[in-house]
Amino acid sequence: MIPSMFSSSPKYTQKLGYEFGKTLKGGELVLFSGILGAGKTVFIRGIAKALQIKSKITSPTFNVFRVYKCVFPSTGKVGKIYHFDCYRLKKMNDLEELGWNEIMQEENSVILLEWPECILDIKYLKKPIKVSILINREDNGRVVEIN
Repeated sequence: MIPSMFSSSPKYTQKLGYEFGKTLKGGELVLFSGILGAGKTVFIRGIAKALQIKSKITSPTFNVFRVYKCVFPSTGKVGKIYHFDCYRLKKMNDLEELGWNEIMQEENSVILLEWPECILDIKYLKKPIKVSILINREDNGRVVEIN
């Protein structure tokens, strides 16, 4: 487990995401937890920047997921980022209908999944990396934990 990191601003949360994004090689599944407004998508914007994604990154709440072409900095390989927002989903079947099992098997892709706790029967084909973003009530900063 990586020690907890503190962020005092959205800009720094994005920087933390950028540093994390530089470590991705393809094949990872990253789960993001935190209350609404905690900074999950802000962190993901940093990942996108590290992976040379030029598109504007917004939470795909109504689309459920978006796909972006990327370049992994550690290898130079071209791949894809799948950015899921499961806030409105309830069952694993909802993800499977979107091609979840096939996406999970892509080697040159990274899956970034917000709100995994909304799907009570969710199944993973690989061990996930968990990113938890908590709001510090004392100063409204963020505590980012990765494990």
